[in-house]
Amino acid sequence: MRIPEELAPISYDLSKKVFEGKITFKEGQELLVGSNRMNSNSAADYINNFRNLMEGKKFTRTNNAFSMEYFVENIYKDYGKQSLSNALNALKLHFQYFESVSKAKTHKMRFIYEKYLALSLSETPENAFLDDIEQDEIITELVKQAKTKAEIVGEIKNLKPSDPEEVIINGKTFKRDNRTIAQLKFLRDFKCQICSTTIKKKDGSLYIEAAHIDPKHKKGRETPDNILILCPNHHKEFDFGDRTITKRNIAGIEFSLNENYYSISLTID
Repeated sequence: MRIPEELAPISYDLSKKVFEGKITFKEGQELLVGSNRMNSNSAADYINNFRNLMEGKKFTRTNNAFSMEYFVENIYKDYGKQSLSNALNALKLHFQYFESVSKAKTHKMRFIYEKYLALSLSETPENAFLDDIEQDEIITELVKQAKTKAEIVGEIKNLKPSDPEEVIINGKTFKRDNRTIAQLKFLRDFKCQICSTTIKKKDGSLYIEAAHIDPKHKKGRETPDNILILCPNHHKEFDFGDRTITKRNIAGIEFSLNENYYSISLTID
């Protein structure tokens, strides 16, 4: 059955609701099938493909080119640059798989990938950049105030969901979440929790990144049990790699990542 272009917004909206847990997979599939506008197998493919795009995972069934571009474009609009990167990774894995099987170039899918890759590379990730700046400023204040790790641990443990979203440090306003991430970087000694690597910048300060275990679009919080402090390489591998979490609680997490196994503490005491 040929799927008309006007179904792209409907399939995107329903796939998004399934992904966010607002409706079940079966409900989304039945609503997408509607009055015989799409068969159930195609409906399942579209819903599954949306999840794979969001999670950066390979998929072997395909959308038509119009729907695929609609999905990629609107994932970027609705979820931001990180999710666009996930979607592009998944799309690349998809057309590489398809080309290996069919022995033919998937020109339309490659065009979509290259178009949005150029967009991704050309735009400055402004929000993330500003967050990094805030976190660096907060770390500078922590050093100036000579705060002990015990004091920082106490501040994090006393956080409540009802606390204001902004905090004032030395007369300047910062995001509460950026303060927490800066504090976690400080507590972890700016070392990757997988390989213990850190990066020393020209000015002598240390660089490290924060990875969400539950991503922000799934309401992942900036709390010790949801943040890993990782070097850039392991951050990207954690986001895009073949990852399976085998155990997780407030004290730690165990997972396999691209055939390597890790057990990491999430405690801050």
